Amino acid sequence: MAVGEIGLDYYWKENPPREFQQAVFRRQLQMAEELSLPVIVHDRDAHGDSLAIVEEYPEVRGVFHCYSGSAEMAQVLLERGWYLGFDGPVTYKNARKAREVAEVTPPERILLETDSPYLSPVPNRGKRNDSRNLPYIAQMLAGWKSMDPAELAQIAMENGKRLFGIEV
Repeated sequence: MAVGEIGLDYYWKENPPREFQQAVFRRQLQMAEELSLPVIVHDRDAHGDSLAIVEEYPEVRGVFHCYSGSAEMAQVLLERGWYLGFDGPVTYKNARKAREVAEVTPPERILLETDSPYLSPVPNRGKRNDSRNLPYIAQMLAGWKSMDPAELAQIAMENGKRLFGIEV
């Protein structure tokens, strides 16, 4: 189905050294390329390195899960066929950057996520997250994109099936 969650996390100081993370990430992308599988990329405080490394593997596609990069980086990823995962933080008061990203992301490249059990959306922020919270995320994104939330949710579902090769 997919290789992941893989990627870089520069947030925690006790994580393995950056060079080690990068080497492992490259090997995982190489494996995905060899197996013709999509990837689920974890990119925390490592946007420049994450983008540079995935660009070394132009045949690999997937989703940048819990996307937190800039709208400019999003445009580069979208041009290369990547999907972007949107989750609870889109509902937070300080979601300006997420809104900018949503504005440049066509519905056909959006995936809805929970990042369960973390990052619950408003009105459940601070509580354990699960898939029951997806409608809050869809509602916020749909509002930004002037769409019906049910329509956006359906498109996101189709996107996920397409990305992961799911036939129902």
